[in-house]
Amino acid sequence: EVNESEETKRAIAAVKKAEQDDAEYLGYNPYEAKAMTGGQARTATVAMTRGEINVGNAPQKLVVDDVSAPGRVSAPKDPTEEASDAHDVPIKFEHAFTTLVTSNDNNTAVVKSMGIMRKLIINATTKGQQGNLDDENSSKFRRVRLTNPKIKEAVADLQGGLELMMIVGFQLSDNEDDGETYLVFPPGEKGPKWLGGALARMESYENGGS
Repeated sequence: EVNESEETKRAIAAVKKAEQDDAEYLGYNPYEAKAMTGGQARTATVAMTRGEINVGNAPQKLVVDDVSAPGRVSAPKDPTEEASDAHDVPIKFEHAFTTLVTSNDNNTAVVKSMGIMRKLIINATTKGQQGNLDDENSSKFRRVRLTNPKIKEAVADLQGGLELMMIVGFQLSDNEDDGETYLVFPPGEKGPKWLGGALARMESYENGGS
C-alpha cells in the first residue's frame, strides 16, 4: 500500500515538474493567470514547430490544448497536431493511448482503466456542465481525487493514464483544505472537438478492438 502511494506521488510530481520545466525552457510560465505577450507566444510556437518540443518529449501539460482551466492559459497550438474533424484524434492523444496500452503488462487492468476513464470524461463533460456550475451536484462530476483507490489504480498507477486525462482537458489541482491532488475539468467546457473520436477509440479497445 505504501509503495502504491509512493508511485502515485511520483506520477503527480512528474507532471508538476513538467510544468516547471516548461516555464524554465520558455522563459516564462504559460500557466500563470495572465495573457502571453506576442513574443512569448512566438517563442513557444517556434519551440514546438522546430521540434525542440514535440509529442515525443513534451511534458504532459504543454501538449494539452483546446481547453483552458480557470486561471490558466492554453499553450500555443501546433497545427500538425490538430484533428481534421470530430471523428479523428490528434497525434498527442494517440501517443498517450499507445503508452497506456503498450507500457502496462496487465491488459485486463488497461481495459478496466479505459472504461473508468471514459466514464469520468463523459460525466465531466455532461453532468458536470449542467445546472449551477458552482453547485456541488455539478462540480463533483468534474473533480477526480487521485488517491481514491479505484482512481489511483485505473489512472495514476498506469503509465499514460494521467497524460490521457489531461490531454482531453483535465487539469491537476492541489486542494489546500484536504491536502489532496485532484484532476479537475473546467466548468463551462465540453472538451475538444475530437473528444467523440477519442471516446470511441477507448470504447473500441474496451470491446476487444485495438
